[in-house]
Amino acid sequence: MKGKLRYILAFLVFALLGTYAIWKYTFRESDKNVASEKPDYAITASGLLEAFEKDEVAANTLYLDKVLLVSGTVESVTPDTSGVSVYLKESDALSGVICSFDKKSIDTAIIKKGLQVSVKGICTGYLMDVVMNKCSMEPVAKQ
Repeated sequence: MKGKLRYILAFLVFALLGTYAIWKYTFRESDKNVASEKPDYAITASGLLEAFEKDEVAANTLYLDKVLLVSGTVESVTPDTSGVSVYLKESDALSGVICSFDKKSIDTAIIKKGLQVSVKGICTGYLMDVVMNKCSMEPVAKQ
């Protein structure tokens, strides 16, 4: 009986370790640090929005789940309980790009409406606006 108990305990330990290893492997992308990633594409907010409005299927194929460097004009900054959303939109456009930041990765005191910014993030799709998550603010090159 003691031998069976040892085998059962050993099996449980290995099953737990295996489950943990699979979980870490599967969800390692969720902890992706976009700030250190090289962007797959650099595009303006209006250009990205236009691509999705023109042909959403083609834009999804090109941009979905890719790291993008998007430049545009800040329309609004909205803090909430889990983070901060920065909305990039041209003044004459109906839609824009919603960039979601972790509260620790952005200083809302310096981000104001009308400011030209570059944001790096992962494109997660298009609803009425293009949505980007896990964003980081990039320094804007001086003109």
